[in-house]
Amino acid sequence: MNNDAIHGQLDYLQWESEFFFQPTAKLTLDSAGPLLTRKALSAYPLVQVKVPAADSSSLDALYYLGFQLVEGEIDFALNVPDAAIPVTSCQLAVAQDIVRVSQLAGSAFQLSRFRAPWYQPRDAGRFYALWAEKAILGTFDSHCLLLNAPDGQLLGFVTLRADENHSARIGLLAVQPQATGRGIGKQLIHAAWQWCREHNIAQLKVATQTGNIAALNLYRTCGGVLTHSAYWLYR
Repeated sequence: MNNDAIHGQLDYLQWESEFFFQPTAKLTLDSAGPLLTRKALSAYPLVQVKVPAADSSSLDALYYLGFQLVEGEIDFALNVPDAAIPVTSCQLAVAQDIVRVSQLAGSAFQLSRFRAPWYQPRDAGRFYALWAEKAILGTFDSHCLLLNAPDGQLLGFVTLRADENHSARIGLLAVQPQATGRGIGKQLIHAAWQWCREHNIAQLKVATQTGNIAALNLYRTCGGVLTHSAYWLYR
């Protein structure tokens, strides 16, 4: 691909534009789509694009058009074991849990593509807190599972939604800072597997940032296989 030859479709992201208070578009690369120019891209204060890591020609062309690297993203697939692994103190979140789950979600995801200088300092926290709330209410991810300490204190949570082809995807997985190093993340994966078995789902998918070493180690330890890698770029 030549430096000035990016083809694709620009789509206005209405929900994100309203939530973050800035008009935002998503670029989907498509060799059969129209040629994109700086003028067309400049119609939006922010344009997002996700590019497969191996597509170096598109990455070079996007840099030429003014895009900047924001973060890398890695996808894993984890096969759901046939045998059940007991998970103690795990429960399905309900409306009464929204406040405490949203508080953890709002502070847990320090590695985020919704960061400065493209977003305001508190935007990521607002975004993930709302994501967790919607998962509990079943309006984005469909379920949220909680892991509690014996005294009822929240240790962590994981959100899930069923996908196609007998698979499911983890949306968010968070552990309380004071509970790290105690295997809580692995217990949440076990809880997600249990949920998958109850819904006749054979495979669990999850994506994380390339800089999130703890999450990468967790998913590999649980048998995750790397299936896809990509980069997020913004202009």
